[in-house]
Amino acid sequence: MKKLLLFIFIIPFVVVAQKPIKPSLPKAEKALREGKFDEAKAVIDATLANEKFANNAKAWYLKGLIYAGIDTTSNESYKSLIEDPFPEAKAAFDKAYSLDKDKGSFINGPNGFPLLTEQVNAYFAQKYFEKGLKAYQDDKDYAKALKEIERTLYFVPKDTSILLNAGLFFAPSANEHQKSIDYLQQYLDNGGTSSDAYTMIFSAYRDQIKDNDKALEVVMKAMKAHPNNKDFPKYELDMYIRMGKLQDAKTAMERQAANDPNDAETRYFLGVINQQLNNTEEARKWYDESVKLDPKYFEPRLAIAELVYFDAKKVKAEMNQLGITADDKKKRFELDKVLVENLKKALPYWEACEKINPDDEKVLDNLYAIYSDLDMQAQVTRIEKKMKALGLY
Repeated sequence: MKKLLLFIFIIPFVVVAQKPIKPSLPKAEKALREGKFDEAKAVIDATLANEKFANNAKAWYLKGLIYAGIDTTSNESYKSLIEDPFPEAKAAFDKAYSLDKDKGSFINGPNGFPLLTEQVNAYFAQKYFEKGLKAYQDDKDYAKALKEIERTLYFVPKDTSILLNAGLFFAPSANEHQKSIDYLQQYLDNGGTSSDAYTMIFSAYRDQIKDNDKALEVVMKAMKAHPNNKDFPKYELDMYIRMGKLQDAKTAMERQAANDPNDAETRYFLGVINQQLNNTEEARKWYDESVKLDPKYFEPRLAIAELVYFDAKKVKAEMNQLGITADDKKKRFELDKVLVENLKKALPYWEACEKINPDDEKVLDNLYAIYSDLDMQAQVTRIEKKMKALGLY
């Protein structure tokens, strides 16, 4: 036992002390160029801990490069160096810019020439965009995808392509509708011209944020920016009707009709508006104009058929209110003649609708009722068979 203890005591106890990392911008830069992010991080952290480098723009810029590099590297071994490097990378870049806001380059490239800040920003923007695209398309993690796109925009805040994608796809998919609006507005402010931007902003205000005034305001701007877009006047009409401003809707559609004498759809909408305003004759006029421009346009034909059929329905309702007295029977007999006339008048309009849309349930229902009232049994049987085949009877 004594020999063993003696052996232990004579073995030198060696302690390997880790040398402190010295501040060095060249070493941090060299490690970064070699992709040694662990070494680069250790050196730059030590460098910026030294008061001598506290206001050194290049040191802060190098930290931004190193931390953003850790965040975007494909080498998984460096991912554990820091949980989320971007906030520190951003803070470091911001610090560098605040110390030297007009500097176009902080470091040199491998060839010895200045590496422009714009080049660095474009590189990292591409890297973060790729991360966002992967989260969006492959992982379906829309919140993460949006976060990566927002980081992309830190480097290229005025890039209209990224702003448009952020507003049209990434933000809405993450249910960030106000952000969608903000990004698309930035897109437009920076010269973007896609009409899709207005459409998405309108939709966000109308359907998600429920701000009708803002939605209408967007449509007005959209029509001014894209006067030939035929959808925007429909959105304007939709908002006026939604807001109960039928007279404004009428005025807007009349303006649109005057601008395009061949626009059948606008004339149909004018018919709808006038009908809601109880201007039946005016409604019929616009429906007729619409059908004249487009004989196969189903909706105005259906509206005309309903207007014409209304008289027959009114007579039939009056007949149903009659009793069984002699006077009532006499009255019913007289009204039946009027009913038949009105039914015969309405029938061609419904048959025309059937030719355009032969499987429409409303058309078949009304044809069945008219044929039945006119005692046209062969046609009643035909409609019954069709409705059974369609699962409507």
